[in-house]
Amino acid sequence: MHCEILSKGKGPPIVFLHGFLGSGQDWKKVVSHLKGRTCLAYDLPGHGNTPWTTMEIEDLLASALPPQMVDLVGYSMGGRLAMRFALNHPHRIHTLTLLSTHSGLKSEEEKIQRLQADRVWAQKILVLPFDEFLFSWYKQPVFSSMQSKPVLIQEIVSMRKTQRPKELVTAMLNWSLGRQECYRDRLLKFQRPWRLLYGQNDHKFSELYADWPQARCISSAGHALHYEAPQEVASFL
Repeated sequence: MHCEILSKGKGPPIVFLHGFLGSGQDWKKVVSHLKGRTCLAYDLPGHGNTPWTTMEIEDLLASALPPQMVDLVGYSMGGRLAMRFALNHPHRIHTLTLLSTHSGLKSEEEKIQRLQADRVWAQKILVLPFDEFLFSWYKQPVFSSMQSKPVLIQEIVSMRKTQRPKELVTAMLNWSLGRQECYRDRLLKFQRPWRLLYGQNDHKFSELYADWPQARCISSAGHALHYEAPQEVASFL
């Protein structure tokens, strides 16, 4: 996987995994508030400078991440992949930080519905002009707190224009929340230091995690915490 060294310093490396449509570049604002730490940002398969591969993501991460223990950070889809890796490879984890990350759907009905919804979005990626798809994506309710920030949305959309639609579809459908195991119980018992961050304006995740002892709410932010509140995210790291 393509990796960019965003900063160099001491202590365990901080490893960042982006969300769907993103790349390692998404973490630059957060890293700008981190001093004296080594920060590594990866492009997940099908995104940025990493082409899609049939290699299992867990094996890919195991071979790509630094050999020493890391502070692993993931957002949304990248958070779900980080969570899965951390739970199965705790000896590689110093700390785990999850941003706007779903621990998994409980019922088969919910999983089927989510997979169907993802297939609809996948079709839109393939048939719509890519700019039109991107603006449609960020109009979803989960990104509602960004609607009053058109400059931020334009900035994000501009960064996404170089992505490869067909590979995005492959990534979306392979890593759909509808295919994910529910990790709730395992995560709550995870023995390494960990936290889950969510935005106050992300109403879905506020309902899901408000009573979790490891969850922390960031005020005046929604789903895209690393864009809407980079300094606050950095303060937790």
